[in-house]
Amino acid sequence: MFHSKQIPAVQSQTTQWVGDLNPRLDDYASKVTDRLFATAVENGASDLHLDSLADGLVIRMRAKGMLSLLANVPYGQTSNVIARIKSLAGLLAYRTDLPQEGRIGLASGADARVCTLPTLHGERLVIRFSVSQTQHWELTDLGLPEGTLHRILLSLDSASGVMMICGPAGSGKTTTAYAMLQRLAKADSTIRRCLVSLEDPIEQVIDGVSQSQIQPSVGFDWASGLKAMLRQDPEVMMIGEIRDAQTARIVFQAATTGQLVLSTMHARSVGDAITRVIDMEVPKHQILSSLLMLIVQRLVNAKSNTSTNRDRLLLVEELPRLEDRLREAILAEVGADYLENTARSQGMRTLRDQAIESHERGQMDEITFRRHFQSK
Repeated sequence: MFHSKQIPAVQSQTTQWVGDLNPRLDDYASKVTDRLFATAVENGASDLHLDSLADGLVIRMRAKGMLSLLANVPYGQTSNVIARIKSLAGLLAYRTDLPQEGRIGLASGADARVCTLPTLHGERLVIRFSVSQTQHWELTDLGLPEGTLHRILLSLDSASGVMMICGPAGSGKTTTAYAMLQRLAKADSTIRRCLVSLEDPIEQVIDGVSQSQIQPSVGFDWASGLKAMLRQDPEVMMIGEIRDAQTARIVFQAATTGQLVLSTMHARSVGDAITRVIDMEVPKHQILSSLLMLIVQRLVNAKSNTSTNRDRLLLVEELPRLEDRLREAILAEVGADYLENTARSQGMRTLRDQAIESHERGQMDEITFRRHFQSK
């Protein structure tokens, strides 16, 4: 299990904090922004959603996967609050007719990525928080299934290949990737392999790894970073995330030329992950020859047994070895559902299988089960 701080009831408190501010004062937008960011960081939120509606700005917070109302801002201050956040993120406050992306480095050490979208009544903003991790998780601490942990350890000893950690946002895949990298760094302190990473952002500093953070504003993007990394004679590479076809192709090409590559990708099942890689035009023979292992994980709310702490369950779906029918299915470019059914016939336990078992044992939060697993 992952352990995390219980989320207090912040809705009424934060609404009151906003409500006690005078919208007529010049520093209103700044104070609202400061309070919202402080509340989000304090409660371990992954996102803030700001929706411009006809009667004002509605602000919601996502924490532990749940989205709840955080505050309301009167109509007359909607544009001011949004402009304040855009300014902090280095965006063009006067451009409200096109999407923009920026970043804010908070004093708490959190990194806030800001994405805007033009809507009918103004702009919608989503602010995603990532906090530099001070705790270095060991693979044995994550609650991974024993068989999956054993296979990960064997794969990390390989000289080449691709290890993919997939899942939706907030599933803990970055934590798992860092735990793998941490394991490699400790093991390679005597072997002296070259370990490098390309990330956005760097969320944990690991001794023994040369870590680079992309900076698109100066032309250091994923494409240029990947090309430069390959010229550094690495033996182990961590690519923060596979986001596009070019990155996917470079990852698998590197594995075929002798590098061990760790990476994450947004995918909700192993079938979804494989079909995404194929859609990114990675040659199927490279997938079959290079993919050491692929896991898809989810962090879900566990049923609370105490009034002071709520644990989270880690569910892990592991792609079986690419042999026999599964190999044939990939070559045939079948759909995600067929791939998943084929993998299940070869012994894979799906996320839903595990969720049903957890729910029947009374371990899983009822709301979480109904929302994410009951109807599938």
